[in-house]
Formats: sequence, C-alpha cells, structure tokens
Amino acid sequence: MNDDKVNILLVDDQPAKLLSYEVILKDLDERLIKANSAREALAQLLKNDIAVVLVDVCMPELDGFELAAMIREHPRFEKIAIIFISAIHLTDLDRLRGYEAGAVDYIPVPVVPEILRAKVRAFADLHRKTRQLERLNGELERRVAERTAELQASNALLQDSESRVRLAKDAGGIVTWTWDLQSGAVAWSPGLGRLLGVDGADPAMPYGSFLRIVHPDDRARVESEIHAAVAGGSPYETEFRVAWPNGTVRWLAARGSVIHDDTGRPLRMMGVNFDVTDRREATEALSLLNSQLEQRVEERTQQVIQLQKTEALGRLTGGVAHDFNNLLAVILTNLELLRPKLVNDAKALSMIDCAIQGAERGAALTRRMLAFARKQDLKPEPVDVPALVHGMTELLQRSLGPLVHIETRFPAQLDLAHIDPHQLELAILNLAVNGRDAMPEGGTLRICAENEVMGAACAIGLLPGSYVRLSVTDTGTGMDADTRRRAVEPFFTTKGIGKGTGLGLSMVQGLAAQSGGAMQIDSTPGQGTTVSVWLPRVDAAGVPAAVASPIAQPEGLRPCTILLVDDDALVRMASAAMLEQLGHTVVEASSGEEALDALRSGAVVDLVVTDQAMPGMTGVQLIRAMGEMDRVVPALLASGYAELPPEAEQVPRINKPFTQAMLIAAIAAAIDRHPAPTANRA
Repeated sequence: MNDDKVNILLVDDQPAKLLSYEVILKDLDERLIKANSAREALAQLLKNDIAVVLVDVCMPELDGFELAAMIREHPRFEKIAIIFISAIHLTDLDRLRGYEAGAVDYIPVPVVPEILRAKVRAFADLHRKTRQLERLNGELERRVAERTAELQASNALLQDSESRVRLAKDAGGIVTWTWDLQSGAVAWSPGLGRLLGVDGADPAMPYGSFLRIVHPDDRARVESEIHAAVAGGSPYETEFRVAWPNGTVRWLAARGSVIHDDTGRPLRMMGVNFDVTDRREATEALSLLNSQLEQRVEERTQQVIQLQKTEALGRLTGGVAHDFNNLLAVILTNLELLRPKLVNDAKALSMIDCAIQGAERGAALTRRMLAFARKQDLKPEPVDVPALVHGMTELLQRSLGPLVHIETRFPAQLDLAHIDPHQLELAILNLAVNGRDAMPEGGTLRICAENEVMGAACAIGLLPGSYVRLSVTDTGTGMDADTRRRAVEPFFTTKGIGKGTGLGLSMVQGLAAQSGGAMQIDSTPGQGTTVSVWLPRVDAAGVPAAVASPIAQPEGLRPCTILLVDDDALVRMASAAMLEQLGHTVVEASSGEEALDALRSGAVVDLVVTDQAMPGMTGVQLIRAMGEMDRVVPALLASGYAELPPEAEQVPRINKPFTQAMLIAAIAAAIDRHPAPTANRA
C-alpha cells in the first residue's frame, strides 16, 4: 500500500552516483530522497521520517562517519538504518569506526545492484514492521489506559489507602501528607525534618505552622493555590521556597489533589512534597550553558560564513587574474613587437617603455590576486629567515623611510622554513609597509621569528607539528575588532584612495595557507598590531636548500616549426607574431582537438606551445593525447592561471604575460630538455 511506503535517504556529493542509486532502487517502490551533502542530509532527516540512509563514506565538509555519528546522537534517529558505500578499500579499523558511528552495513564500490536492492529492502521492511508494531503498541496502550480507568472507577472505595501506597511507592522516600479538611488535622510521613531543616519535626504539624516556614515572598501565593484547589477541585501543583532556621533557603515542590464525597463536598487533601533545589540550580546552569553554546554557535556560524565568502572571492579573484593575464599577454607581446620598429623615435620609445612598465605592474597585481586565491605558482625551498630578512634591510629602510626604526630579533638556533623565498620577501615587505602606514608619526617596526610546536588543539587551524613563527609588530594606531576581522578581505583597506590595493594581508594569508601554514592578527586600538605567520619548518639536517641557477640566455635558436595552441584569438595572434619575429614558422590551432587534427594530418613540428585553460581539452590533456599518438614532440605550457594538475609538474612552463626574452629562454629550455627526434623532421 502507498501508505506503507518508507523514506530512503541517498547521500552523495556526486550527482551521477545519486542518479545511479535512484535507478537501482526505484523497483523497491519506496520514496527516494536525495541529498548532495551531509548538511542537506541532516535537513532532510529533520523534515522526514527516514527508514534507511545510504551514504558515501568520502564527502567534503562532513564525511560519512561524521554524519553517522551526528545522526546517532539524536534519540529521534536511533532506529534509522545507516548503510555506508565506499569506493576505497576499508581496513578493519575503518569498519569498526563505521559500526561505532552507527552503521549497520557496508557496500563496496562497484555496487552490485541486486545486493544493494536486497539490503535496502531488508532494512526498509524492518522499519515498516517496526512502525506497524509501534502503531499496535499505541493501540494496546490506549486500551490498557481505558481498562485502567475502568478499574480505578470500580475501586473507588479503596482510593484513600491506594493513593497513599502509590504516592509512597512512586516518590521513594518523598514526604507525603494528608490534610483532613473537616478537622484541620495534618498527618506527615517520616522525613519532614529533612525538608524543613529541623530535627524531630512534628509529624502532625498543623497547616498554619507549615505556612509560617514558607518563604515570606512565596507564602501568599502558596496559600492562594491551596485554597483554589480545595474550592475548585483543580490539581494542586506548585514550587516554593522555605526558610530553614539556620538561614538556608531551599526550593520545595508540592503535588496534591482533593478527595470529595458523593455529594461533592471536599473531605481531605492528599499530596507529596520534595526538594527541587538541585534541579532548579541545574536548570539555571543548563540555561546558562545553552546561552553560551548559542553564542558560540553564532560565532562559529559567522566564521563559516566569512570563510565561505573568502573562498568565493578567492575563486572569483583567481578567475579574474587568469583572464587579466591573457589580456596583459596580448598587450605586452604587441608592445615588445612594436618597440624595435620605433628604436629611432625616442619619444615614442619612451611611451612604449612606460606602457611596458604599466603592463608589468598589472602582471604584479595579478600575482598578488593569485596569492590571495591560493593559486600562485610557489617554489618552496629551505629558507634561513634571519638571513633573508637581513638581506632585505636596505630595501626595508628605503621603503619605510627615516621615521620608522627597524628592529629584528631572532634566536641563535632557528629552524629553516619551507617556503618560496621570493614570495616570503614580498609578504614581509607588505607587512612592513602596512606597519609604516599605521605609524604616520613614526615608530618602531619589529621583525621576530621563533620555533613553535603546535599541538592537536590548535585554535588557528594548523595541523600538529613544528613551525617557524614569523611576527611583524608595529607601534601604530592598531585596529578595532571589526577592522581586524575584515582586514584579510580582498580589496578592503583603511588607507586613502590610491594608497593601497587592499590585497596585502590577503596575499600574505594566501601564501601562508598554500604553504601549509597560517596567519593571525593581534591588534588593539592605540597599542599597535602584530601579524604572525606560521611557516612549515625544515630541519637543518633535512632537505638541503635548492640553489636556483639562472636560465642562460641563448645566443640564438635555430628556426623551428612551432604548433601554437590557444583558444583566445588575440593571445594566439600576438604570440604567433612574436614567434615569427624570432624567425620561427608557426602553425596555429584554436583548440586541443584542432592541434591533434593538424598532427594527424602530417604536420611536422619541433615544439608545441599550448595554453592550459581551454574548453574541451586542456593543455595537459593535449600533451597526454600527443603521447598516446606516439608523437614525441617537446611541449611548452603557457598559462595565466597558476593552479595546474600534478602531472603538469614535468612539463616546461612559461607564465603569462611573458616578454620576448622569457619566451626565447623557455623555448630553448623546452627543446634542450626534450629534443625532437629526426622522425619528426622527415
């Protein structure tokens, strides 16, 4: 029946897998609900009665184990069957972790449809049967309640004695009392003294004497509630304070009811009293903890929102930098081609040189944008931080001016940092300039470094391990909390128009994160700012520092036939003109497929120069396809976007925008590294 259908939740971050599971399970004729993340799955669990959760182990943000643990934490979901699907080989420890997290079964990939259907059907049927049993139990409980009410009515003559026994049994030592409304006599059970803080309390304490022990602020209310219960027959249920003789104030709870005769006249009132001081204190403490937890959740939520904003801006910035590099490549290439033609026109030549400098400044800006986006092309090596800073002394003094006094503090035994030295220099310079701008009247800029070991509970998100902590401190104006929070946002600046791009701290944070470290800002208005950067360290006896040998500028290259591949017509046109000016023959292709067609048709080339980011087929995919054709042709990868797949590390590369000299050197290096066989020249 349709009413007996159960909900099956399919969780996977890959839509194709979700579709395949849906196709396999549609024959079960159950309701299939899909979620492409753990967060969406939790939302579906809160909205629907789920019988079975089919979840992928490997997902971003929250993996299958974490999702299962979160589901099992909620009593509402304790009967849900969780089945893991894993495309990776799971060890016994992994399986044990999954079962401890709440899984009931594992299904390896590739999935066998029949097995998947059978297992899901079994747990769906179990849930359906359980639901039917719960309905039957509910009906049974209803009938039992009706029968119990009938029995209570038939045993009305025994109500007094049974009420006392039941209250004593349920309360377990809690004080019971009976108040005869006709005579006014009150009978208390043993234990009254413990409630009232007195020894030897009278077990027949009158009603008026008890009221005098009630806290003065609660006395009138308690008396009013008792009279209301006697007059109206409503249940008596309240909480109030009592004042002990030693001054202690305790909270008591009271529950009771009025017994009437056949005419409706109230005969007696029976009830219980018990101490609830600890419960109230615990409730207040829990309320405080809940308030603190809500505040922390709000803080973490804002941190997540900020992180998501930063990541989105990073993706946007990286894409803009890539497109901007392509435009700069066109401009710079044409300027390089135009310059030799105006060598006799000094004024025009000066204008060309100014334009080239502007284009190079634009290229520097895109590098900073890529640094924020964590997509810059880093070349990390062991770096002696004190030596690097001391080597920058003259540059720092010239950049900061005479009003800023520079101090450096380094320990005698400082580990080497694993970082790109050129990018680290740029980061230190950015931090120093920021410090200078925060000290318009002058001050002290202190650059320090120390070894630091971070544990597992690191508040700034670093993995456990050893780091070199580099700190740049100024004695300037400092920042308030809002400015400090926004300081790493790209293009945010407190400087005047034209005095900053707002990318300095973003670039430093991007460099630290991409290098496996982190950045933190500590600042107080009027007390200066300290920016700390944690860099992964290298032991002095570990990996030796790489010595970068400059690329020798070749005296000349023999004319080559070069296959130039780029989907951007302007970039391709400018690059072809520069290659032809160098004496090379150029075969152009606007895509990877067009380049492969040219090679299949018998084109003989000495070198392939290809863009990386192209629709349909990337540069790396083109080079791989050439290898599958048994065409061993040297390749040079040109890209304005520094994030490349790992297999591209073995391919010679030139970054856009490039100059003619850079292109000459890159072509020479590519051909020398992989000389074309004579078969390609025949």
